[in-house]
Amino acid sequence: MNAGYRYANDNHHSPHFDTKGCGMQLYSGLGIVLLVLFGSLYYIFKVTLLPIEIHNSMPYMTPETVALSMQPAVSQNLADRRFTLQVDGKETEFRLGDFEFTSSPYEDGHSEEVTYKNAKGKELTKVITTKGNLCFNETAVHDFIYQLAKQYGTPMIAPKYKISGDKLTVYKGSDGVGIDYDNLIDTVYERIKADDYSPISTKIVTLTTPEVDIDQIYNEVKCGPSSAYVTEDSAGNPQFTADIIGKDFDLEAARNTIQSQADKTKWTIKLTLTYPEVSLKEVRAPYCLDVLSTCTTSYKGSSKERSNNVERAADNINTYGDFTDGYIMQPGDEFSFNGVVGQRTAKNGFMKAPVYLSSGSSEDYGGGICQVSTTLYCAALYANLQITERHNHIYVIHYWPTEGCDSTVDWGHLDFKFRNNKEYPIKVKLTYENKKLTATITGTEDGITVKLESEVESKVAFDIVYKRPNADNPEGKTTGGDKGKTIRVWKKVYQDGNLIEKKKLSYDLYKPLTKTIYTKNLPEGAQYS
Repeated sequence: MNAGYRYANDNHHSPHFDTKGCGMQLYSGLGIVLLVLFGSLYYIFKVTLLPIEIHNSMPYMTPETVALSMQPAVSQNLADRRFTLQVDGKETEFRLGDFEFTSSPYEDGHSEEVTYKNAKGKELTKVITTKGNLCFNETAVHDFIYQLAKQYGTPMIAPKYKISGDKLTVYKGSDGVGIDYDNLIDTVYERIKADDYSPISTKIVTLTTPEVDIDQIYNEVKCGPSSAYVTEDSAGNPQFTADIIGKDFDLEAARNTIQSQADKTKWTIKLTLTYPEVSLKEVRAPYCLDVLSTCTTSYKGSSKERSNNVERAADNINTYGDFTDGYIMQPGDEFSFNGVVGQRTAKNGFMKAPVYLSSGSSEDYGGGICQVSTTLYCAALYANLQITERHNHIYVIHYWPTEGCDSTVDWGHLDFKFRNNKEYPIKVKLTYENKKLTATITGTEDGITVKLESEVESKVAFDIVYKRPNADNPEGKTTGGDKGKTIRVWKKVYQDGNLIEKKKLSYDLYKPLTKTIYTKNLPEGAQYS
């Protein structure tokens, strides 16, 4: 769990608060609409707390119906309302929508720390409080007050805590200036009930930080484990409910530690964690939702034949076997470019286009598909997948900026292969639009990033030959003209931004590509080839 916090200067707590939803009941004579609005707020509040999951207390209502029924009740009545706070003569806007104010069925006060996970599995924390018939984000209100108080001096810092792994850190807090939180919320509550949005006058006062209430913290932290699960809507879209890691600690020992070390400003308490049987990462894994890498190359200027070959190879990868929208690889699976794309023949939809040969260039079926293998090779490198077979071109290619990061293929001789060495499945997908080819690999975020660095160690000059112009090669046309190079490529692997590995990825020799000039006017001393 990432750093979350709980302000301890709130006197509206109850261990019976339902953190899984906040119903709605508007006391405005709406009659039978009450039931609809109750279920509607449940939907809206659930989405607010857990953006990756949608729950509905009225199963027969679609999410669209619920959202529409909530529009006039919440968005117009509360979210768009605002107060002008007059603080010691200065005016500041207090917009209810910024603090997630909604209506609540609870008459008394409830406050609860809510921990949830976003779509990437990162844990976030905020405090949701109810007062009377209001529900709001207490964390956001406290942050607002803190930032406001900074304009007038050192703000009061309330006791708080954060959880990191199996450690609970409790902070003592400190005295300082601020706005009376309870008085402000009371005033806002009364004004909303009276539909009075005139300016609120308040002032900066000196506040004494409350004592640490370890019993309150214990009630908020202690919880049992709960497994993650997934459901799908009628369209097949997944809806995830996050897992909960069970947490507990020795309350009596913690109480004694804080009392015996009262001069300290913070205390660290060991947590006992109980992990759920199924994690959110596990239930999300089959859907391959996180982008691990993406690489794009341009084939603008390619002939229709070469463009056809690039796009045909991309389509073959996306629809190989039983796949219709990308090639899915389970952990340990190996991808073979030749095996997936297939033999390059006219029967398989490929056309003749230029290919590189040791003697220069020629035309053959499938010319240009090495751009697909190269683009996918770079995507596999950036996703830190295990490369099991790769061959460099005879000559340097120019559709990828990092020299030495290319991969050629030749049916029956040279293949490009890589293995899914990840813990979870990955999906390989090729897309093309406006003569740009993109290889994207999705899976489950693991904090890995990769950097590639190329180094040219030596160069060899190219030869120049002259040929007579013809119908296909008019006067002045030039082809080739690339120096030969020896290129070393380094791969750096980072885990959560920290370098964990640096190794030589490849060391390749590229031949010089002869420059051919078609002209009727030979330079002095030159001859036609």
